[in-house]
Amino acid sequence: MLTPPEHWTPDCAREPRLPLLGLPGRSLTFSDPVEVGERLGTLLPVRSCDPVHPARAAVPFRCHMGGLQLGALGLVSLWGTGLHGELEDPEMATLVVPYRGRGHFRIGRRSLLNLAGHTLLLIPPGPWRTSNDYLGGVTIRIDPAQLQAVGRAMAGALARPERWLALARAPLVLTQAEKGRAARFARLYRSLAFLHGVVRRHGAVPDNLRLDDLLQRQIVELLAAGLLAESAAPEPSAVDTTLDSLIDWMHAHRHEAISLTELEQRSHYSRRYLQYAFKARFGCGPMQYLRRQRLWRARHRLERADPGTTVSGVALACGYLSLACFRRDFRQRFAISPSELLARRRAA
Repeated sequence: MLTPPEHWTPDCAREPRLPLLGLPGRSLTFSDPVEVGERLGTLLPVRSCDPVHPARAAVPFRCHMGGLQLGALGLVSLWGTGLHGELEDPEMATLVVPYRGRGHFRIGRRSLLNLAGHTLLLIPPGPWRTSNDYLGGVTIRIDPAQLQAVGRAMAGALARPERWLALARAPLVLTQAEKGRAARFARLYRSLAFLHGVVRRHGAVPDNLRLDDLLQRQIVELLAAGLLAESAAPEPSAVDTTLDSLIDWMHAHRHEAISLTELEQRSHYSRRYLQYAFKARFGCGPMQYLRRQRLWRARHRLERADPGTTVSGVALACGYLSLACFRRDFRQRFAISPSELLARRRAA
């Protein structure tokens, strides 16, 4: 699996080692800037695209490109020769995640620099221009309204909705050196690396992983840590009834793809209080509790398996990408391996 550079230094690697590159059917390599512009136009709202430096025999033009639609998020990876680009996106914001070099951006009257290893750049809906000495980064297209909804869910029902209306609506340079940001930067890079590994292994992203929700929550934490800190707990009298209703819903829908944001929206608990309520009652967080219920579902399926049932298929259906992790958790929970249980069923 890919990992972010240890120190995130510019030009940290000579080979294209970005998420979504090198994946069959999802990434391409170009030697013609015209072809790059045409292909980019199918992934991003590009108005113009030209190389920064004219191609020479000693330094030929080269561009590696990969793309993925992840729920409402659109991801594009680029690595190679520098480009000038002009884009106009009236509806979607863009988070630019650099892996090498420096990017110069013009948004309205503002000139902004995005430097690998130091910053991330949030571009609001509207026109913008960019010039990069080297291509080496990932862009994530985001619907501001959906991001605001995720943020409000994380903050809880007592948060003030009007405070979230400006989220992803203005340019913002996020600096790693600011307090608490380094860990959030690292989580985002790790999640993109994990996403690459999932697609490489499975060819697509299983819906039940809800990696789109994970990325959106991490972006909210980067953009609005202050607003999340304002979240408050609900009244104690409402806690038990709400939690009971939420648990009933989780049991009824445990076979579906459930995100943490959806649990927050249904309970109206903030992200902190939801964790607290589950740990107080069950000794674990809500997603760990959901995993326990899915392990019981896995056991049920294995005990009633038809001839075509496989342990790996049951594991994937229950949200496990790693068969080894599924076997470990299943044995810890039930003191028997899933393959042993399946063998018993077939012997009977």
